Amino acid sequence: MAIEVIPLKCPDCSTPLSGFERDAIFFCPNCPAARDFSDPAKKPLPLNYARARVVPDKYQMIFYLPFYLFSVELDLSSEEALQERVNKLARELNRVYVSGYRLMRESYFGDLALLYTEAKIELEEDSSLGSDQRRKIGAAGRSLKEAEPYLKHYPLLIIDKRQDITGMTLQVGATLERIWAVPFFDLGKQLQDGILGKTFSSYALDAINEFRKAHY
Repeated sequence: MAIEVIPLKCPDCSTPLSGFERDAIFFCPNCPAARDFSDPAKKPLPLNYARARVVPDKYQMIFYLPFYLFSVELDLSSEEALQERVNKLARELNRVYVSGYRLMRESYFGDLALLYTEAKIELEEDSSLGSDQRRKIGAAGRSLKEAEPYLKHYPLLIIDKRQDITGMTLQVGATLERIWAVPFFDLGKQLQDGILGKTFSSYALDAINEFRKAHY
Protein backbone atom coordinates (compact mmCIF):
# COMPACT_ATOMS: atom_id res chain seq x y z
CA MET A 1 0.00 0.00 0.00
CA ALA A 2 1.41 3.37 -1.02
CA ILE A 3 1.97 5.90 1.77
CA GLU A 4 1.87 9.59 1.00
CA VAL A 5 4.66 11.51 2.70
CA ILE A 6 3.80 15.17 3.20
CA PRO A 7 6.73 17.53 3.83
CA LEU A 8 6.00 19.94 6.66
CA LYS A 9 6.66 22.98 4.51
CA CYS A 10 4.20 25.64 3.47
CA PRO A 11 2.86 24.76 -0.01
CA ASP A 12 2.82 28.47 -0.87
CA CYS A 13 6.18 29.77 0.34
CA SER A 14 8.15 26.60 1.32
CA THR A 15 8.76 27.90 4.86
CA PRO A 16 9.01 25.10 7.47
CA LEU A 17 5.73 24.81 9.33
CA SER A 18 5.43 25.17 13.10
CA GLY A 19 3.83 22.43 15.16
CA PHE A 20 4.56 19.22 17.01
CA GLU A 21 4.50 15.54 16.12
CA ARG A 22 0.97 14.79 17.32
CA ASP A 23 -0.62 17.98 15.99
CA ALA A 24 -3.53 18.01 13.56
CA ILE A 25 -2.96 21.58 12.31
CA PHE A 26 0.37 23.18 11.36
CA PHE A 27 1.25 26.83 10.98
CA CYS A 28 3.24 28.91 8.51
CA PRO A 29 4.91 31.84 10.31
CA ASN A 30 5.64 33.57 7.04
CA CYS A 31 2.25 33.72 5.27
CA PRO A 32 0.80 33.47 8.05
CA ALA A 33 -1.71 30.65 7.59
CA ALA A 34 -2.68 27.31 9.09
CA ARG A 35 -2.69 23.97 7.28
CA ASP A 36 -4.90 20.96 7.86
CA PHE A 37 -3.37 18.20 5.74
CA SER A 38 -6.32 15.88 6.40
CA ASP A 39 -8.40 18.21 4.21
CA PRO A 40 -8.30 16.90 0.62
CA ALA A 41 -8.46 20.47 -0.69
CA LYS A 42 -5.53 21.49 1.56
CA LYS A 43 -6.72 25.08 1.52
CA PRO A 44 -4.91 27.50 3.85
CA LEU A 45 -6.90 28.46 6.94
CA PRO A 46 -6.87 32.13 8.00
CA LEU A 47 -4.60 32.71 10.98
CA ASN A 48 -4.25 35.82 13.15
CA TYR A 49 -2.00 36.43 16.14
CA ALA A 50 -3.76 38.12 19.05
CA ARG A 51 -2.36 41.03 20.98
CA ALA A 52 -1.89 40.35 24.69
CA ARG A 53 -4.13 42.34 27.03
CA VAL A 54 -2.69 41.11 30.34
CA VAL A 55 1.11 40.81 30.52
CA PRO A 56 2.83 39.57 33.69
CA ASP A 57 5.75 41.53 35.13
CA LYS A 58 8.12 38.58 34.73
CA TYR A 59 7.96 35.52 32.50
CA GLN A 60 10.34 33.06 30.90
CA MET A 61 8.78 32.89 27.43
CA ILE A 62 5.80 33.98 25.41
CA PHE A 63 4.26 31.36 23.14
CA TYR A 64 0.98 30.90 21.25
CA LEU A 65 -1.82 28.36 21.47
CA PRO A 66 -4.49 28.00 18.76
CA PHE A 67 -8.18 28.76 19.18
CA TYR A 68 -10.72 28.03 16.45
CA LEU A 69 -13.28 30.81 16.07
CA PHE A 70 -16.55 29.78 14.44
CA SER A 71 -19.43 31.95 13.27
CA VAL A 72 -22.60 30.17 14.36
CA GLU A 73 -26.35 30.38 13.95
CA LEU A 74 -28.35 28.76 16.75
CA ASP A 75 -31.81 27.30 16.29
CA LEU A 76 -33.17 26.58 19.76
CA SER A 77 -36.49 24.88 20.49
CA SER A 78 -38.00 23.45 23.64
CA GLU A 79 -40.94 21.43 24.91
CA GLU A 80 -41.54 24.25 27.38
CA ALA A 81 -41.73 27.97 26.69
CA LEU A 82 -38.33 29.57 26.40
CA GLN A 83 -37.58 32.52 28.61
CA GLU A 84 -37.08 35.74 26.69
CA ARG A 85 -33.53 36.12 28.02
CA VAL A 86 -32.74 32.65 26.65
CA ASN A 87 -34.22 33.52 23.26
CA LYS A 88 -32.20 36.73 23.28
CA LEU A 89 -29.03 34.85 24.18
CA ALA A 90 -29.58 32.32 21.37
CA ARG A 91 -30.02 35.18 18.89
CA GLU A 92 -26.95 37.08 20.08
CA LEU A 93 -24.53 34.21 20.63
CA ASN A 94 -23.13 34.12 17.11
CA ARG A 95 -19.48 33.20 17.69
CA VAL A 96 -17.93 30.24 19.48
CA TYR A 97 -14.29 29.68 20.41
CA VAL A 98 -12.92 26.14 20.63
CA SER A 99 -9.36 25.48 21.79
CA GLY A 100 -7.17 23.64 19.30
CA TYR A 101 -4.97 22.40 22.15
CA ARG A 102 -5.88 20.07 25.01
CA LEU A 103 -5.35 20.49 28.72
CA MET A 104 -5.21 17.73 31.30
CA ARG A 105 -8.18 18.03 33.69
CA GLU A 106 -9.53 20.96 31.70
CA SER A 107 -12.71 21.16 33.78
CA TYR A 108 -10.54 21.69 36.87
CA PHE A 109 -8.07 24.20 35.44
CA GLY A 110 -10.68 26.12 33.45
CA ASP A 111 -11.87 25.99 29.87
CA LEU A 112 -10.64 29.23 28.35
CA ALA A 113 -12.52 28.72 25.08
CA LEU A 114 -15.78 28.54 27.01
CA LEU A 115 -14.85 31.67 28.97
CA TYR A 116 -13.96 33.55 25.77
CA THR A 117 -17.24 32.47 24.18
CA GLU A 118 -19.39 33.43 27.15
CA ALA A 119 -17.63 36.79 27.54
CA LYS A 120 -17.92 37.44 23.76
CA ILE A 121 -14.22 38.25 23.63
CA GLU A 122 -13.12 40.28 20.62
CA LEU A 123 -9.45 39.63 19.96
CA GLU A 124 -7.21 42.30 18.47
CA GLU A 125 -4.56 41.33 15.93
CA ASP A 126 -0.91 41.98 16.78
CA SER A 127 0.49 42.88 13.38
CA SER A 128 3.90 43.85 14.77
CA LEU A 129 5.16 40.29 15.28
CA GLY A 130 8.15 39.03 13.32
CA SER A 131 8.35 35.53 11.88
CA ASP A 132 10.58 34.36 14.77
CA GLN A 133 7.83 35.21 17.23
CA ARG A 134 5.14 33.71 15.02
CA ARG A 135 7.03 30.39 15.02
CA LYS A 136 6.23 29.90 18.70
CA ILE A 137 2.90 28.22 18.05
CA GLY A 138 1.84 24.59 18.25
CA ALA A 139 -0.08 22.01 20.28
CA ALA A 140 -3.00 21.91 17.82
CA GLY A 141 -3.83 18.33 18.76
CA ARG A 142 -7.60 18.85 18.44
CA SER A 143 -8.65 18.71 14.79
CA LEU A 144 -11.44 20.78 13.28
CA LYS A 145 -13.59 17.65 13.19
CA GLU A 146 -13.00 17.07 16.89
CA ALA A 147 -13.94 20.70 17.60
CA GLU A 148 -17.46 20.31 16.14
CA PRO A 149 -19.20 18.86 19.27
CA TYR A 150 -18.18 21.94 21.26
CA LEU A 151 -20.24 24.15 18.95
CA LYS A 152 -23.35 22.68 20.53
CA HIS A 153 -21.87 21.86 23.94
CA TYR A 154 -20.74 25.39 24.83
CA PRO A 155 -24.00 27.18 23.95
CA LEU A 156 -25.97 24.61 25.96
CA LEU A 157 -23.69 25.10 28.97
CA ILE A 158 -24.18 28.85 28.74
CA ILE A 159 -27.96 28.56 28.28
CA ASP A 160 -28.23 26.09 31.18
CA LYS A 161 -27.14 28.84 33.56
CA ARG A 162 -30.33 30.71 32.68
CA GLN A 163 -32.88 27.94 32.09
CA ASP A 164 -32.84 24.17 32.53
CA ILE A 165 -31.92 22.69 29.14
CA THR A 166 -33.89 19.47 29.72
CA GLY A 167 -36.20 19.00 26.74
CA MET A 168 -34.37 21.58 24.62
CA THR A 169 -33.17 20.89 21.09
CA LEU A 170 -30.34 22.89 19.58
CA GLN A 171 -29.36 22.91 15.93
CA VAL A 172 -26.14 24.71 15.04
CA GLY A 173 -24.97 26.03 11.69
CA ALA A 174 -21.28 26.89 11.82
CA THR A 175 -18.47 28.21 9.64
CA LEU A 176 -14.83 28.49 10.63
CA GLU A 177 -14.04 32.20 10.69
CA ARG A 178 -10.34 31.96 11.49
CA ILE A 179 -7.78 30.49 13.84
CA TRP A 180 -6.51 32.83 16.53
CA ALA A 181 -3.02 32.35 17.95
CA VAL A 182 -3.46 33.49 21.54
CA PRO A 183 -0.41 34.55 23.57
CA PHE A 184 0.49 32.62 26.72
CA PHE A 185 3.26 33.32 29.20
CA ASP A 186 5.49 30.67 30.74
CA LEU A 187 5.89 31.58 34.40
CA GLY A 188 7.71 28.37 35.32
CA LYS A 189 5.32 26.37 37.47
CA GLN A 190 2.34 28.17 35.95
CA LEU A 191 1.15 29.39 32.58
CA GLN A 192 -0.92 32.53 32.04
CA ASP A 193 -3.15 33.40 29.12
CA GLY A 194 -2.62 36.88 27.74
CA ILE A 195 -6.29 37.79 27.31
CA LEU A 196 -7.99 37.25 30.68
CA GLY A 197 -4.84 36.74 32.76
CA LYS A 198 -5.99 33.29 33.90
CA THR A 199 -3.26 31.03 35.28
CA PHE A 200 -3.05 27.26 35.49
CA SER A 201 -0.41 24.68 36.33
CA SER A 202 2.17 24.19 33.58
CA TYR A 203 1.91 20.39 33.86
CA ALA A 204 -1.66 20.62 32.54
CA LEU A 205 -0.27 21.38 29.07
CA ASP A 206 1.63 18.36 27.78
CA ALA A 207 3.25 20.35 25.00
CA ILE A 208 4.93 22.87 27.32
CA ASN A 209 8.13 20.81 27.35
CA GLU A 210 8.16 20.82 23.54
CA PHE A 211 7.76 24.60 23.52
CA ARG A 212 10.60 24.95 26.01
CA LYS A 213 12.96 22.65 24.10
CA ALA A 214 12.24 24.42 20.82
CA HIS A 215 12.39 28.03 21.99
CA TYR A 216 14.61 28.34 25.08
